Amino acid sequence: MSLELANTLATLGTFVVIAATAIAAILQLRHARSSNQIAALNELRETTETPAFLEASHFVQGGLSAKLQDPAFRYQVAMRSLRTDETRALIAKANLVGNFFESMGTLVKTGLVDKELALQIWDGVAVQAWEHLAPYLAILRRSAGDVLWEKFEYLTVLAQDWIATHPNGTYPARMRRIDVQDEWREADQHYAASLASA
Repeated sequence: MSLELANTLATLGTFVVIAATAIAAILQLRHARSSNQIAALNELRETTETPAFLEASHFVQGGLSAKLQDPAFRYQVAMRSLRTDETRALIAKANLVGNFFESMGTLVKTGLVDKELALQIWDGVAVQAWEHLAPYLAILRRSAGDVLWEKFEYLTVLAQDWIATHPNGTYPARMRRIDVQDEWREADQHYAASLASA
């Protein structure tokens, strides 16, 4: 074997080793990114299952709108130094939900959580939370400006666009569906009607 052929084979061998190392590194990075996304999504899910978050979410969905009808409450939302203990507790609940979606928006915006994956899971929940919190946020933004919960807003816009693009969900078009029977529908309609007439 000539020295030139040996040198060429050694160079080729070195190239193969470097290429294999680069491929292995890319695969490791991809695996690490997937692991990080799984951990982030799991932490987000766990947060939504805590008693504090569930209570805060219940207030945002059911009680915040009524509280915002009270000018004294709105004044205290706007004037931090004048808040009562009761108002501070309610504001903390609204902030807990808003800050959760702000954090999620940050993870999506920075690419730490895949946008499509987050939207598949959280699209409707994010939009609903935004709709409930937007009147409250408008009061806060009087002094804080548009930067307050901007990643929450970003996530909501993505979710609204996602929902508009997928109005019937993301179930595969050609895959058969299971016919889910609603055996209590008629009885529940009668029950609801009896409550309305009472």
